[in-house]
Amino acid sequence: MPVELALEFFASLESLPELAAGFESLRRSAKTDRAAGEAEVFSGADALDAVEAGWRAIEREGALSTPFQSFAVAAASLPAHLAHEHEPQIITVREHGETRAILPLALTSMAGARVLRFFGDPLIQYGDAALSRAGTDAHLVTALLAAEKLGADAALFRKVRNDAKISRVLSRRAQVSRVEEAPFVDLRRDVSLSSRDARELRRYRRRLAEQGEVKLHITRGSDALSCVQTALELKREWLASKGFTSSVIGDEAWERVLTSLVTENANLLACARLEAGGRLAAIEVAITHGKRWHAFLGAIDPAFAKCGPGQVQMADTIAHARANGFAAYDLLAPADAFKRVIASGAISVRDYALPFSLPGQLAVRAFRFAPQAKSLLGKLPAPVRSAAQTLLRLR
Repeated sequence: MPVELALEFFASLESLPELAAGFESLRRSAKTDRAAGEAEVFSGADALDAVEAGWRAIEREGALSTPFQSFAVAAASLPAHLAHEHEPQIITVREHGETRAILPLALTSMAGARVLRFFGDPLIQYGDAALSRAGTDAHLVTALLAAEKLGADAALFRKVRNDAKISRVLSRRAQVSRVEEAPFVDLRRDVSLSSRDARELRRYRRRLAEQGEVKLHITRGSDALSCVQTALELKREWLASKGFTSSVIGDEAWERVLTSLVTENANLLACARLEAGGRLAAIEVAITHGKRWHAFLGAIDPAFAKCGPGQVQMADTIAHARANGFAAYDLLAPADAFKRVIASGAISVRDYALPFSLPGQLAVRAFRFAPQAKSLLGKLPAPVRSAAQTLLRLR
């Protein structure tokens, strides 16, 4: 079966002349964008140190679109990138002596090609540039033009929200590889579940209550460390039982990013722990930013699986976030049936691909095919699935 999947992938490729024609068409259409400012590229392990002052200045303006563009997340991600032999490539655009934009990238590989990705990928759940209040699309164009000169074959930009700073520029210059939705709950509105879903939630809550008092605990900082470690352990066990793999969970370097965000950035991560009768039933690790609560990682104790602990934990965490002044509970992409049930809205999230060479076009095809391959692999028996994922390098 893995061989058949690989053959399906290569069969989906266009002929090389068509790939080349598409690449030239993309390059011609990109020339219409206006550029502004001067770009400078900082590479290697010291790149973040070189741009820290400008990055933190943009943060102080409150100009970041999500917490995944914070300097703290980038600094925590640096050791993981280096452990995987990814080369940091941080592009800054300055004008009148001020930093207008920062496009943080890492040079990696895919399908035999050298590719640029957002710094922090695969851990970050939304990708974007850091743009100052005085920054414009023209400054982001300058950053992308600089990216073209870094010797990569392609740039693969994952999980770009429709309202991301870089979204408008990428929509004009790059190919859309995938479209998903990120549901959210607007906590400023009094949104109720349907009568059927509300009854289901009450039923789950009664089942949990049979085990004892149902209580939600919220922790931050060092107090949340053991909670985060438990969430990771439960998630690893669940993935193993299903025969799934993850680029983050089970990878020591990327898991250390999460634990470092707990211990070194006490206000960034929160852990919601639901207990029934004093026993752990469900956990959620969240990344908070301003008035948005991002539900980053969820896990349950299998012993409570029939009691719907994840649903109860989410309902109680939403109530906590609303009571504590949060404006939105972000369920992140992709959307699933349960997320749609509790959400009051959703925003489109796109993967973009920008090829710079013919090998880059092939990498773009692999990038586009990867979600389809993962879906096909999900139908395989668990003992076969992990080996197939490793063979096709779809982790």
